[in-house]
Amino acid sequence: MKQIKKSLQFCLIVVSIIFFNPIKAQTISNHFFGQNAWMPDTIGTSVYYGKLHKNWSNIKNSKTAIVRFGGIGADRSMPTNYQYIKMIDSIRAKGMEPIIQVPFDKYKYSAQQAATIVNYINKVKGRNIKYWSIGNEPDLGYAYTNANQVANYLKSFATAMKNVDPTILIMGPETAWFNFNIINGLTTPNGPDDITGKDANGRYYLDIISFHAYPFDGSQTRAQMLTKLTSAGGLQDNLVYLNNRIAACNTAHNRTGSAALKTAITEANIGWQNNSGDNLYGNGANSFIGGQFWAEMIGISLKNKVDFINFWSVIEGNSNALNIGFLDQGTGTKKPIYYHFKMLAENLKGTYINGTTNQTNVKSYGSQNSQQIAVVILNEELTNNLNYTVKLNTTAIAGNNALKININANLATEYSGTIQAQSTTLLIFNAQGQLVKKYEYSLNNHAAANLEPTVTQYIATGVAEQLNGEGTGPEFEIKNVFPNPTNAKVNIQLNKPNREEREFGIEVFDMQGRLVLQKKAYFFKGTEELDLSQYNLASAMYVVRVKYQKILKTAKVMYIK
Repeated sequence: MKQIKKSLQFCLIVVSIIFFNPIKAQTISNHFFGQNAWMPDTIGTSVYYGKLHKNWSNIKNSKTAIVRFGGIGADRSMPTNYQYIKMIDSIRAKGMEPIIQVPFDKYKYSAQQAATIVNYINKVKGRNIKYWSIGNEPDLGYAYTNANQVANYLKSFATAMKNVDPTILIMGPETAWFNFNIINGLTTPNGPDDITGKDANGRYYLDIISFHAYPFDGSQTRAQMLTKLTSAGGLQDNLVYLNNRIAACNTAHNRTGSAALKTAITEANIGWQNNSGDNLYGNGANSFIGGQFWAEMIGISLKNKVDFINFWSVIEGNSNALNIGFLDQGTGTKKPIYYHFKMLAENLKGTYINGTTNQTNVKSYGSQNSQQIAVVILNEELTNNLNYTVKLNTTAIAGNNALKININANLATEYSGTIQAQSTTLLIFNAQGQLVKKYEYSLNNHAAANLEPTVTQYIATGVAEQLNGEGTGPEFEIKNVFPNPTNAKVNIQLNKPNREEREFGIEVFDMQGRLVLQKKAYFFKGTEELDLSQYNLASAMYVVRVKYQKILKTAKVMYIK
């Protein structure tokens, strides 16, 4: 998929997987969350008048980790050396990793030209790009129908490119959909079109098997969106099928460790176009359900060992039908697909963990590392608010809450709450299973008012003070909090032997553990004043926490208006 796509009808071969492989803990790569750099102002001699260059800060803030510079535009019109370097440097300046596509366009460009691009970028300019792709959507752009046509150019290009830089990783075939006719031949170990083995120089042709995923054409219904990804022949089935083929290729070619084949979805969205009237309440890239669809694609991809997924795209289109970027092409507004992407990208860490629910239209999964457990809850019900209980293991959940969610984190801990209809909740627990943060994002309370998700931060209950790991800052204690009670200002006094200037953080929590205010402080003379009357707080007991790096100290203060 790319900026211009013509209607295409095709029949997917439905493959029945008659065996089951248990899902092992899938490590989430540090570059899993990706975007496509579309649309720029110019590629080669083609002028698009795009707004990409104005949005690098928004891309960074979305927590995107890897950015692909490719698609039909960069295939049909070879970017100039200046354009390649400008794109690479723009991506790297924001701390993201570039993927660079070399053009093919049905032999308009040669393997030697591809090698020249690698040489210029990696050797002459020293940019050391790791990830490369060859051409774009051979089944659509070139009308190729079989593996032999694709293997012929992939092999010659890959060999020429790795002759210049053997350290690069090359992906393909970049099919427009999960095209069995092409992918099967390319991943048949030792077959005539196998691209997973080595060339005559002893180097593997391809390192990543990639394809594009656009399940719809804009005519989809809400009911279809709710079931498409996990129905027969959907993304879930395709990834299970591909993983089995890749496992066979890895075995046949002795590909282990860092040399093992991986998978990537280098373009993904709800569809390649919207319904012309799509909006927040529709079923396309402008809709709230669209954001939840992205979140479900992310979960299925993580579950099935996808190394990274690049959504198409940042900002694009000259009509509502083609306005499928995560930023609105007219206003630059962040869409629900942006906020869903960002919530997950900044919080899913460690390994994927599976989730199950007892409600058909509620989906859940999570992640776990040594510091936290993240739980994603997607309530796709149109009108039903649901009381829920999350249990961080797979044992039965008691009680009368209509929604029961099991997350396989091996902790016998439960948490209960309420989730609105057409809303997404993300819960963050610490390693002990105590809730520390909650994200809430709904159609009616947030997206309709163009608001970002609400974030509530909690402090672990029952903890007066703690030292999390070894701090490198000054040792300190909270010596006094006065006056206490207070009706306005309170002074926080530290016992801080080291008098040098340091930046501390002050946080105030209510007794339910919710963060109600935070500020920076320096304690120049050992004391910092805090005016509680400025924060519209209720009369109650509060927990004051002072932190420096990993050192946390707490005290209580009574506030009476």
